[in-house]
Amino acid sequence: KKYIIGIDTGGTFTDSVVVDGEGNIYEGKALTNYKDFKEGVIASIEDAVAKMDMSIKDVLSKTIFLGHGTTLGTNAVINRIFGKAGLITTKGHEDVTLIMRAAKTDGLGEAEVRHQATIRKPQPLIPKNLIKGVVERVDCFGRVVIPLDLNQTEEVIDELVEDGVEAIAICLFWSFANLSHERLIKDLILEKYPDIYVSVSSEVAPQIREYARSMTVAIDAVIGKLMRRYINSLNEELMQRGLKYPISIMHAYGGVTSSSTARPVGTIESGPVGGVIGSRYLAEKLGYKDVITSDVGGTSFDVSVLKNGEWTFAKEPIMMRFRVAIPIIKITCIGAGGGTICWIDPLTDRLKVGPESAGSHPGPVCYGFGGKNPTVTDADLILGYLNPDNFFEGKMKLNKEAAYLSIKEQIADPLGMEPEQAAAGIYDIVNSYMADNLRQSVIEKGYDPRDFILFAYGGNGPMHAGVYSKEIGVKKAVIPPQSSVFSAFGIASSDVMHIYKQSELLSMPADPDKVTSTFNNLEEKAVLDMEREGFKKSDVILNRELDMRYGRQVHEVGVFVKGGILTHKDIEQISNDWEARYDEIYGKGAGFKEAGILIVSFKVTAICRTFKPEIRRQDMTKSKNSDVALKGTRKAFFRKYNDFCETKIYDFKKLQFGNEISGPAIIEAPTTTIVIHPENLASVDEYRNVILE
Repeated sequence: KKYIIGIDTGGTFTDSVVVDGEGNIYEGKALTNYKDFKEGVIASIEDAVAKMDMSIKDVLSKTIFLGHGTTLGTNAVINRIFGKAGLITTKGHEDVTLIMRAAKTDGLGEAEVRHQATIRKPQPLIPKNLIKGVVERVDCFGRVVIPLDLNQTEEVIDELVEDGVEAIAICLFWSFANLSHERLIKDLILEKYPDIYVSVSSEVAPQIREYARSMTVAIDAVIGKLMRRYINSLNEELMQRGLKYPISIMHAYGGVTSSSTARPVGTIESGPVGGVIGSRYLAEKLGYKDVITSDVGGTSFDVSVLKNGEWTFAKEPIMMRFRVAIPIIKITCIGAGGGTICWIDPLTDRLKVGPESAGSHPGPVCYGFGGKNPTVTDADLILGYLNPDNFFEGKMKLNKEAAYLSIKEQIADPLGMEPEQAAAGIYDIVNSYMADNLRQSVIEKGYDPRDFILFAYGGNGPMHAGVYSKEIGVKKAVIPPQSSVFSAFGIASSDVMHIYKQSELLSMPADPDKVTSTFNNLEEKAVLDMEREGFKKSDVILNRELDMRYGRQVHEVGVFVKGGILTHKDIEQISNDWEARYDEIYGKGAGFKEAGILIVSFKVTAICRTFKPEIRRQDMTKSKNSDVALKGTRKAFFRKYNDFCETKIYDFKKLQFGNEISGPAIIEAPTTTIVIHPENLASVDEYRNVILE
């Protein structure tokens, strides 16, 4: 047998899936170890292979693909736990990353923006004393106006190294139009200091907008050494345990790359992307084109939209309040998960939920790891949704008394209510936050939620989906059987992908030869990189896209372009296609052709298909009767009755194709719980997805 493995390191749990060629899927889970993320990965794989009655060595030795999504870089930037890095830029422009954008509100929530007068810019990732300017200048056409002063550059490099930097970012003005000066600086650094990690903007983000480009290489530099050490260490550990092929690393643009070519900055916020990829894969199997994805983990609630089976990219992605110039799948994230902390606002005496999370350590109070603040999971336990003896496949016993006491003392007593009502209030509030995030993510794109199917996953998604899916009015909600490890499943089904962008301003109608040659240069680089990863040229799928805008506009809209040699007729068709796309997004007549149309950036996506995990269909006879899966009853709270009621409990492992369950009811799976509210009807499809009507 051959195996595929997907691993997702989340804020609370590290998840893994092992898939064999017959479509059998084995799930693994372990608490995320913030001191050594590698330990959580190994423990999670061991948990999965234990269910196969095999050793980790036997499985790894027969694994043909292992994809890994990690939050190491994200956590490093959030918590400022990274190495010292310097930045070299064009003299006179040393303050670009410090000035940022004038608005100061990037990455802030609505409530924070209201208090704009008190907002401060985030602490710079690279301080002013480690930002150095060098004498050089290239103009927007790529012409060298002032040659690079090599002697002064060497002095700057020496100063940074003497200051103790372990990484250097290089970002010169208009370097994407002429990268010669950046390459010279890189060569000077590596010749004298080969152990320094170097991040170069013309390699990482060769496109316009100086601030975003500078921040991209700055983030890449500060976490570069940390990520490289981790990836190399994990590779070494897994190969010692039997893995024959290097691991692949998940990137935020929707694909994996080999561990040797992975860009540290590309791994930031890549965790939730696995779920979006898995959703597209499952949607294709089920025949759905328009899907809303919703992922409720331990720390966050992540939403994305698939329209006609395709995701969209954020126009100007923001990573922890910093704008970057790399493509990232558009995912809207809020602090609303199982570990989200509940508290009383001292100014208003109102109950608040989030955005801070208790994470895996100390975690929710009921975990018994020292957590003192009540969380959403503690409320779910008190409401009877969670079985304290069934959590994490029974490996963790939840302390219901401790959860009850924490909500009583910190929430219920200050508000003058019973703990059960306080827990119900927490459940209502977090569900309303989730519904608001869904509405914003869908409606702001001009879509009607009623035209979509909702996918609910993550360890806590099935516990809340019955409410938030109903609130936004989708047709139905689909809960995959792998919902608690769905991001890991998505990573296992990812393709190898590289994205190449090049900014070049051209007025339409552009010279077709110039457009063709620019695309050809990017495609040649793409094929070369894929060949280095072991693929044949014939394996590489190349997709072209242009980012374009009307004259005097700031933001671009993308349009796909056919391959091969382009003609004047093709250029005309590109303009027509782009205007139609613009009208589709902003409304008929919103464009202004008289201002002219500009090409801003060229983009090539190179894809090599990987072996996909096959989802097994059930062959058994369709039956509505679900009594075979009934395992008992317990009291659970439902807002419709505003009270607890005796609720049927079902064993997910015994449910069969066609089974139907009317609410109120609860389905217990090994690593998640599905709550079926009184107004819901649940059924099981041929792939063992639970469908909420």
